[in-house]
Amino acid sequence: MKTKLKSLSALAALVAAVSFSPMSAMAMGDGECMHQNEQHFKKMETELGLSAQQKQSVKDLHAKCRAQNEPLMKQMGTERRALRTLIHADTVNEAAIRAQSGKIAAIEADLAVQRAQAAQLMRALLTPEQVKKLKAIQEKHTCGMGKTPPCGEGHHKRNN
Repeated sequence: MKTKLKSLSALAALVAAVSFSPMSAMAMGDGECMHQNEQHFKKMETELGLSAQQKQSVKDLHAKCRAQNEPLMKQMGTERRALRTLIHADTVNEAAIRAQSGKIAAIEADLAVQRAQAAQLMRALLTPEQVKKLKAIQEKHTCGMGKTPPCGEGHHKRNN
């Protein structure tokens, strides 16, 4: 049972990574982004070696999380459009722009908490070995996200 719970957690992390990425925000309907997410998910299923039961559990969790996030995603779209309108207005209203940006930040924080909760549930679906594989995949994925090398010896040296 404990292994099953761990398996579910790791799988939740996988679903969270796939379903709550910025691309997923655009993929609330059908389209190219949704197709890319499905391909990514199938690749992860293969790399992690998910069982049929794990795949179904992930699918169920994904549906639950997506339904839970849908109102926040819609609200995010509305608030971002409002911010865009303020930014492109004829006059700059700094206070209004800051207030609107604060609304967006609050929604992003709520979504981040939900992603973390989903990730925890997903990891509970995976075996310890699958969790290790998932972490390695995630580490590999995040390495290319920044444009600068990781901090280390000589990273901050100046050419004098």
